[in-house]
Amino acid sequence: MILSVVISAINILRGDVFLKRYAVWFSGSMVVAVLNYAFHPVLGRLLDPADFGDVQALISLITQVGVIFGAFSIVVVNITTNFEDEQKRDAIIMELQRISFIIVVIIGAVILLGITELKTFFNFSSVYPFIGLALMLPLFALTLFRSAYLQGSGRFSELSLSGVIGAGTKLIFASLFVVIGLGSLGATLGLLFASATMYLYLYTRTNKDINLSRRTSHVELSRGSIATEIKYGFLVLFATSLTTMFFTLDVLVVKHYFDPVEAGLYTGISAIAKILYFIVGPVAGVLLSSIKLKNSFHENTIILAKSLGISVFIGGSGLLLFYQFYDIVTSILIGQKYLVLSHLLPKAGLVMFLAALTNVLVFYFLALRRFSLILVANAGVAIVVLLMTRSHSSIDSILNDMLFGLVITIILLVIMYAKDYFSSRPCL
Repeated sequence: MILSVVISAINILRGDVFLKRYAVWFSGSMVVAVLNYAFHPVLGRLLDPADFGDVQALISLITQVGVIFGAFSIVVVNITTNFEDEQKRDAIIMELQRISFIIVVIIGAVILLGITELKTFFNFSSVYPFIGLALMLPLFALTLFRSAYLQGSGRFSELSLSGVIGAGTKLIFASLFVVIGLGSLGATLGLLFASATMYLYLYTRTNKDINLSRRTSHVELSRGSIATEIKYGFLVLFATSLTTMFFTLDVLVVKHYFDPVEAGLYTGISAIAKILYFIVGPVAGVLLSSIKLKNSFHENTIILAKSLGISVFIGGSGLLLFYQFYDIVTSILIGQKYLVLSHLLPKAGLVMFLAALTNVLVFYFLALRRFSLILVANAGVAIVVLLMTRSHSSIDSILNDMLFGLVITIILLVIMYAKDYFSSRPCL
């Protein structure tokens, strides 16, 4: 009896496309997560806290700048998922890639022109991380379009392997360069090598399937098609700015307001807390390529329910572990010198858990192209920025500000869903 129920459940799971894709993407993402988080304790032990703080702040800056590229990525995933005309799809993606390179040039120039001011504002010990960031931007632009194509096509095994290659290369080369005495510059070079290696792999896997090098034809681009996607891109930019802010802002604010050593110690705690965000992250990725505009509200709701259920189970389990064993977890993952701030791990973990749930909800509405997300994003950003300008005397108060902003944002997103629910019900 029990065996037959188990077999039946397994057959149901094997036939569920969403769960199959999630299993592949989750498995690959866990390997990437292990490699990514090996990067933090390894570098945390090889570097002194101040230099480690520089590296962590650089990663947060990369993530912030990556919001722009992430917006393009989500647009490309949505196009790949919903467009059946391959020539039109390629033409639009090619045009978006051209626009992204214009933005890359502008951002890179701003970084290099303001490099001294950025170094002073974030208390960096050198300008090399900012030079590395400027050099990485073109590679980010090249990589995102091909990885987004794989995601939109449901090719999660290849997408996962690209992440493993990037994370593994980053760990190996960053550690090597630091060991030979290059310090934070070595870590920056490791990130640069990883970006280049990841792009080369993605190019070999997608070059025959999507043409991003030919001249765009006006026949293939219907009037207004690019304008429509750029408009959607602005929606994505506002929405992902919200989730990225919740994911990265703690490190940048602490880096600005506190001395380099204390900030460096906190970045170690934050790096552990971000595990919860990354283990839930694959859910949002699969959700984005599974929600379709042609689906009924009920069909998309089932996918959302599966996503939230997986997120709460996995993320909640990790959060419980942080609350019960924060000292042990900190000591094992980042080292004993970070134990002085280990008591902050449960609250930092709660911030990342709620940020991950927010990300899932945001991606659901992005897949449906809900422009009301712009209002929610602006409200969430405004609340957190206002709170932090008034209350930043301690790291604990900064985390409280973020928690309050997250709760308000989730409530607003639930209200958006409720509005769609009542709109989908037939009139009596």
